[in-house]
Amino acid sequence: MPTQQLTSRMEHIRTRLAGPHNDIEGLHDAVQILIEDLKRHHDAVPTDLRMAVDELEAEILEAFHDNLPV
Repeated sequence: MPTQQLTSRMEHIRTRLAGPHNDIEGLHDAVQILIEDLKRHHDAVPTDLRMAVDELEAEILEAFHDNLPV
């Protein structure tokens, strides 16, 4: 079972994921750090967080390609 601090961070991340992704890289990093912290505490990593990492990586790549000079 996650500690209270990890649970609080998880809810904060979920709130950020539900809103507009203004800082995709920062959000991605925050999710990755949370997942690593959950693993370090031997807690199960929720599926929605694992899926969020994949979705954010896709958004980062899309934004990168959209900003390449033509």
